[in-house]
Amino acid sequence: MLSYNIHKGFDWNNRNYFLREIKELIAASEADLVFLQEVIGENKEYRESGLIDSQFEFLADSMWQHFAYAKNAVYDHGHHGNLILSKYPITGWENMNVSTNRFENRGLLISQIEIPGFKSEKFYAVCAHLDLLQRGRSLQYQMIKGKLESLNLAEDTPLIVAGDFNDWNKQATRTFEEQLGMTEAYRNLNNRFARTFPAGMPVLTLDRIYVKNLNVVESRIWRSPTGQHFSDHLPLFCEVESAN
Repeated sequence: MLSYNIHKGFDWNNRNYFLREIKELIAASEADLVFLQEVIGENKEYRESGLIDSQFEFLADSMWQHFAYAKNAVYDHGHHGNLILSKYPITGWENMNVSTNRFENRGLLISQIEIPGFKSEKFYAVCAHLDLLQRGRSLQYQMIKGKLESLNLAEDTPLIVAGDFNDWNKQATRTFEEQLGMTEAYRNLNNRFARTFPAGMPVLTLDRIYVKNLNVVESRIWRSPTGQHFSDHLPLFCEVESAN
């Protein structure tokens, strides 16, 4: 699986539009599940400039036959939000508004996926994009915790929560690992969180992939073969297998 904040298709300084290159980078990972943030659903200004504006349709295409897109931010000329791409059927999904202030429109995209041959009948994949400020994130951690607990999942149900947590001060651990019993994939194998921002010189650990009832096989930063950066974030990749 892969988690990536694509910055609406632009690089860090908003000068170059790299949506095609982003798609190629994601495809090269051969990820069965992809969690994307800051995906444009519609944008009149993009369209008038000759840019692809229905990004979720362009990215899904034929490689990921199933997808769920949810608006987080809606404005006069369009909207953007979170996107989950899946090679397996998405049997249900919902979007939870986790905004805590009028300046940041944030959401939690929750999907239920059916994976043929997988030991568990249900597989939950959650895409998150959280606040910049710790005060807001603290509220969001509890909102997410409450939502996940309200699903009344069976003890062995596989669960993934991935996305841009903006957790530069590493406070999400208390909720996701200690209270929800999840494991952060990269940290599990490398004893530290992945540095994913800014892409050109990553020092902050903003992006995460938390899993439960899954064994982490591999986790690493997914880089372009040329070393070029197409967003302000780096993509985070991991491979998991059934824990049962």
